[in-house]
Amino acid sequence: MNIRTGCLYRLLAVLAFMALLACGCAGVNSPPSAIGGGKVPSPPPPMPKPVEPPPAAREEISKGTVSYHVWGALLSVGMEQREYPNYAVYTYVLFNSNQPDAASREGERYNAILRAVLLDAKSANVGGAAGWPKDETNIFCIPLMNRNVTKETILAKYDFEISQQYLGAIQMSVTNNQDLLDRLKHRPGPFLMSFYEPMSKLQGKPATRLLYLDLTDMPAAGMREVLDAYRDRLESEPLKNVEKLKESLKIILLNYALRIDENLKIVNAAIAAIY
Repeated sequence: MNIRTGCLYRLLAVLAFMALLACGCAGVNSPPSAIGGGKVPSPPPPMPKPVEPPPAAREEISKGTVSYHVWGALLSVGMEQREYPNYAVYTYVLFNSNQPDAASREGERYNAILRAVLLDAKSANVGGAAGWPKDETNIFCIPLMNRNVTKETILAKYDFEISQQYLGAIQMSVTNNQDLLDRLKHRPGPFLMSFYEPMSKLQGKPATRLLYLDLTDMPAAGMREVLDAYRDRLESEPLKNVEKLKESLKIILLNYALRIDENLKIVNAAIAAIY
């Protein structure tokens, strides 16, 4: 009887030990949520990989960065598409008038903006020879009868017929902007109009991104400052919609106005033009 009792005790001890061992293993292998009955938050989901825009979208994002300025002659409609491809921005210098007398107010305005472009921008040939990247360069496209121009002769060489053809084509693409459409139809300019592609590519399609300025009321003496403001705007950010130059012009003209009192008429004319 004693032997059996001793064996029984040993058997119960072994079973108890095995039970404790099994509980210990289960505790080690069980999830933390089972310990103490508490809930443990699920692990965070993996971070999503950034979505790369397609190649066309990447090109669209970077397109239009301007660091340099040149000018090129337009001897025929569509010539810029053939001879000046792949520039970042194309800025057209257009006059809505027959050739005026150089001494008239119109003639003075036209001559002043043309001279300012020639003084502030290199010719397209010089730009190419200097190795400037075209995709960072704005080109001022000027309708001309030939390339042999200087700042003294450029108004006499301006091709008003080609300018009229460009203005007519642009009108077809801005019918959704009544203010601009009316200006192009009824005001003599000068007009500065910037596109991402040669304007002839529009072919009547609506223009969705365009920077423009109507300088009809601007005295000739203020054209250089206006051109500075226009260039600053092209360099500051890409074109996003059909936009009239405003903020950059105000800053430039404010500085100009503070020089001498008589220049206030230039500021007044410019403020009237941008509103």
